[in-house]
Amino acid sequence: MSAATSPVAVPFNYWVQAARLKFLPQGVLPVIIGGAAAVSQEVFNPGYFVLAFIAAAAVQVGLTMFNDTLDFQYGTDRSTPGAKNPFSGGSGVLTTGRIQPRQAMQVIIGLYILALVIGIYFAFVVGIASLGIAAIGAAISIVYSARPFRLAYRGLGELAMLIGYGPVITGWAYYIHAGVLTSDILLIGLIPGLSMWTMILINEIPDYAEDRQAGKKNLTYRLGPAGAKNLFIGSLAGIYIFIAWLLIIGVLPGAAGLVFGGLPLAFAAARAAHLHYSNPLKVAAANKYMVLVYFVTNTAVAAGLLIG
Repeated sequence: MSAATSPVAVPFNYWVQAARLKFLPQGVLPVIIGGAAAVSQEVFNPGYFVLAFIAAAAVQVGLTMFNDTLDFQYGTDRSTPGAKNPFSGGSGVLTTGRIQPRQAMQVIIGLYILALVIGIYFAFVVGIASLGIAAIGAAISIVYSARPFRLAYRGLGELAMLIGYGPVITGWAYYIHAGVLTSDILLIGLIPGLSMWTMILINEIPDYAEDRQAGKKNLTYRLGPAGAKNLFIGSLAGIYIFIAWLLIIGVLPGAAGLVFGGLPLAFAAARAAHLHYSNPLKVAAANKYMVLVYFVTNTAVAAGLLIG
């Protein structure tokens, strides 16, 4: 393999930029929630948790790079980083030529192989059903952007991410400890799923013009920035309403009420979205607050499960 096409030839800091680690919590917090639920049920295996965390992190980074690479090849993300909201669009390493698509794909394949090896291990030690659950998540991550499905281009990407980053990852992360899936863990898994849905909505708004030009018919393309902003605010409120319902019916322990400590961040995100949805750069405040809402909400859910 020539140096020009080898991932090793790319400076490490460019790979860190490509990984967009500020979005890593979206991949690993469902695993933490699943692990916390296993602790609460006294079925927790620390070794399995570490392996699941590594697999989820590998898929999250791989998926981020995969989506960026396909969007670049499809012509969706072609702007330079300086012209972009830092919380939306691609990482910028492809548009500037710092990393070539072929180099990115080599690393993406390596990350998915790592996750696959861990998934196969769990199939042997826990049961084949664990691999089936993981396969659903992997399939969602691929068909989100890849042809011929391209769910993100057909208005189905947001729903796919809700399912994949919600009940699927959370359910798998619990199953490898307990060997069973319960309705309660699937309901709890909807919390990171709804959080992911909401984050995607606000992240699509700054990319509206580029997505429309490229024919990426996501929900923001279909609703327009104003409609997407309203759906974002409604979805943000929906997260807290859903959590309150889970607390009332006893699916979540009372300690999970810690979630509501993040309400000031949610209000700030909603306000920034309402005021700046038509300005791709100023709406970055809403993007930033939503990242914090995701982290605080799902960390509080995990903490609540541990406290009981």
